[in-house]
Amino acid sequence: MRKVWSYPLLLVVALASLGGCSRPRRAEPANAPFGPSVRARRLLCPDVGDQVCLAACPATLPDADHIECLLQLRFGSEPETLALARALYFDKKTPIGVEMHTSVDGYRGERVALFPALPVGEHRHHLEWLNAGLERFDAFFERLNERASRPIAFEPRPQGFVFFTTDGPSYPSAYCSDGLIAYNLLGPLHAERDEMHDTLFHELFHINDARHGQPSYWSVQKLDGLYQRILTRCADDHECLERYSPHPTIVPQGTFYAFDHRTGDVREYAAELALRYFREHEAVLAGTPLAQEPFKCQSEENALSWREVVDEFFGGVDLIPECPNL
Repeated sequence: MRKVWSYPLLLVVALASLGGCSRPRRAEPANAPFGPSVRARRLLCPDVGDQVCLAACPATLPDADHIECLLQLRFGSEPETLALARALYFDKKTPIGVEMHTSVDGYRGERVALFPALPVGEHRHHLEWLNAGLERFDAFFERLNERASRPIAFEPRPQGFVFFTTDGPSYPSAYCSDGLIAYNLLGPLHAERDEMHDTLFHELFHINDARHGQPSYWSVQKLDGLYQRILTRCADDHECLERYSPHPTIVPQGTFYAFDHRTGDVREYAAELALRYFREHEAVLAGTPLAQEPFKCQSEENALSWREVVDEFFGGVDLIPECPNL
């Protein structure tokens, strides 16, 4: 089997068992009408309690001072980590905190225990990688905007990151909930920076997909017919599905992630398609040859779904040459 990128054949349970960004829902939506100070406490203090944070950082402080105090409280013992947290919070306008949920459904139907955690000590590199990932996406969209004839409707920032661990390296590596990305510091897909960046872009698409498709998902409304056509044609025939899969990741004892019955649905297919767009266009913009035939050129269904995603999220910018066979 051909591989588009040199990934191990790991299961990307970034979100499959959660079905988009709709659950598990947080007790308070990230975009609820709180002031910045309250929002910061809700993200940074669930594991220690609001009163602990208020005792150290009074609510009477101005917002910027209150948030700085909270960051000092949670990260102040590690100056390098504090600097990275500040960069995300203030420079990139992306708040961080700890996950408040205690469990989530795994892809095999079991409940996976979650433990709130901060990216400190041996986990500090995750903040470095997140900063680098957001900067990478900024550079990509800046160059894409130069070629767009209309606004690009993809928001390259979540409303925040919340961190957790599991009982050892385990899935999910990440999932999104109400605009936040929950990030497993022990996630198997976070062992390498580029792999983590792919997971991050995947989750960002889920957030954009939900935002574009209210009250449902854009992908459900626009791509499900094509997705079902592929499933009708191939069922679980791995060889048949190969040319339709945007990403080479395979579920253990199964087939491609976007099409495996345990993990796949049209939202996962769309997220992998958006990631494929990013990967192919990042290569084109860098002047790097693609590793294999462009995705859109491998089938009529690929070309149709590619065009839908390009027009909706990427300002109609398609730098991949036309396909002679379609």
